Amino acid sequence: MSNQHIDPSDNSGATRNLNNHVAKQVVKQALMLYPKTSPNADEPIEAPVTQQAESLLISSTKASAPESDEVPLPQRKYSGEAQLMAAILDWQRNLRKKLEADNQATECPPAGSDSNHMAKLVVAQAVGLQPEPSPKEDEQAETAPSLEADPLLASSMAAPAPELEEAALPSASPPPHQLPAPTLPLPPGVKRGLPTHTSQDFRHLPRHVWLVRDVFHGGEIIILWGESQAGKTALLLDMVAAIASGSDWAGHPVTRTNVIYVALEGQIGVRTRVQALEHDQGVGHLDCIHYVFNPCNVASEKDVNELALTALKHDAKFIVIDTLSASIAGMAEENSNTAMAGVIANMQRLTQMTGAAVLLVHHCGNDPRRGARGAYALHANPDVSIEVGRSGEDRYWRLDKGRDGEPAGGRFKIEGISFQPAHEAEPLKSIVVRHVEDAEAPAALPSPKTKAQERADEALKAITLHLRVAGIGVDGEQSPGEATHEAISKIVAQAFKDKCDSGEEGYGSNHRAKNVREAIQSLIDTGLLIRDGDKVSLPH
Repeated sequence: MSNQHIDPSDNSGATRNLNNHVAKQVVKQALMLYPKTSPNADEPIEAPVTQQAESLLISSTKASAPESDEVPLPQRKYSGEAQLMAAILDWQRNLRKKLEADNQATECPPAGSDSNHMAKLVVAQAVGLQPEPSPKEDEQAETAPSLEADPLLASSMAAPAPELEEAALPSASPPPHQLPAPTLPLPPGVKRGLPTHTSQDFRHLPRHVWLVRDVFHGGEIIILWGESQAGKTALLLDMVAAIASGSDWAGHPVTRTNVIYVALEGQIGVRTRVQALEHDQGVGHLDCIHYVFNPCNVASEKDVNELALTALKHDAKFIVIDTLSASIAGMAEENSNTAMAGVIANMQRLTQMTGAAVLLVHHCGNDPRRGARGAYALHANPDVSIEVGRSGEDRYWRLDKGRDGEPAGGRFKIEGISFQPAHEAEPLKSIVVRHVEDAEAPAALPSPKTKAQERADEALKAITLHLRVAGIGVDGEQSPGEATHEAISKIVAQAFKDKCDSGEEGYGSNHRAKNVREAIQSLIDTGLLIRDGDKVSLPH
């Protein structure tokens, strides 16, 4: 199709026929039909009208009432060559004037005006303009919506033809936010789920009940630890007797229950202490406490099951394992987190099978400030941790870790007694606990320094002595307030060697060079030493 300019002021027959032919071509192109190439308007259009085109023609000729909300058709993407695009732009330029002329038409429009108006409507819809009602429909409408084509005409003329062809469709509203759907099917045979509860069910479920108020609850796992000769067993037997008799313990009310006491260390001494305690308290035989002297390995599922059966048989809600190390000897490594986590898991299973609280007696290492001996799991996994310690003749117990309640603790003394049971020919000697009333446990000591921190302190002492006291270093260098990094390294290495020779651990020759570097760098990082190039000095 040639790019011909249409003059709306030309009323000649040839111009009118040409206008009709261009209209048909634009309509056919807008409906994605094939245009006729003959300029003769009387020739029928040979290309059939598709169902899509027919529906668009019908909808285009229907004018909405002024009060109805009319949704314009979305812009269509055009296909074709540049000549067709130029013709559409020429037709669009004159469209507004022709549609305005139709609105002002007389009551008896000339023949063929309806078909011409229909063509204009289709073109207006195709290029994104608001259509106007036909002259006949205009007779039934009081007012007709105005055609707001100016902005579109301006943008269409300013943009090149290819940009019109790639005009984006109106953006659809984004879909609502939706959580992901399952993407992996369940394996075949999975038919049983886990039971669930809502908060309304909580009143029917078990609640925490203090076994020893403000110290530990029933059903919890407790580790009671301390250094040797601190009085752990004596204190524990005193606690067990209070729980079995329902008496207060160290000023804390208890819930009375039967007890299973697994005594695996010093069994003869334990029997004597129990007799001394019963004699001292005047309670006679405490039949609520059942002692186990046979081996019981808490790392063994079989032994734990047998212990659970024993507790259920005697309706015991408090189980004591004295001691943990004797129970797992040769079966599990207490320095292994994996092994100790398995032991605690067995204890959790024991509490679930019996409803009892389980207490493990354990030792600390050479330095009590480092806590219970062995793997970190022995401190982290139990519900409650109780420390037992001594300071001279004074002994104390302190809640090192608990689930609920205020921090608890107290002081006690060990007192020797002599007594003679009826079946014994000679008096027996043992010890009992005396609680010190209104005496709190001492505050926990700060955690000890690590070996790396100790080495850094020793390095600082040696460096300070070298830099502040005029003298000659190991390399022959004087120290007027500063020294080379190499000289300082030699000073620290010599200090570490002296510590090693005196029997101190952590200063051996195997990693001495590495330890020297780390100690000096630690002092520099913390600002206790200042390094400027190769020189090292103390801060002013």
